[in-house]
Amino acid sequence: MKHFTFALLLLFCTACAGIAQSSQSAQLVTKPSAYSMGETLTKLRAAIQGMGINLIAEVDHAKAAADKGLELRPTHVLIFGNPLVGTNLMQADQRTGLHLPLRLLVWEDENGLVHLSYRHPNDLKRDFELSKQQAVLSKMGMVLEKLSEVVKE
Repeated sequence: MKHFTFALLLLFCTACAGIAQSSQSAQLVTKPSAYSMGETLTKLRAAIQGMGINLIAEVDHAKAAADKGLELRPTHVLIFGNPLVGTNLMQADQRTGLHLPLRLLVWEDENGLVHLSYRHPNDLKRDFELSKQQAVLSKMGMVLEKLSEVVKE
């Protein structure tokens, strides 16, 4: 009986871990870019500005690593937003400010291919009181989708 209980517990834990892992991966959107890192960043910066969105900051993780004598493949984070949009979410639940402005990770894999990664804004509904903010979340999601289309083949 002990072995059966242990096996059942092990099966349950394995299933839970699989569910947790698949839900985590479902939160993160990753799409390929058809361009080099430099071209991808140039196109994304222009698209963000072309949409009338503020490019607030750009973090070059590889440069920061190199400054400390560490190696890292090209990895940038573009931080951008529009207070006319994001403020609505913070008015509904101020804690969403932890995830705003929007962020887009642009990174190069071990084969030299460039990718974009981001969390879809709809994921914020799991942690925050945003039930009346679906239109805003959808608009933010469409911006991220449009940006990923800019660097698609």
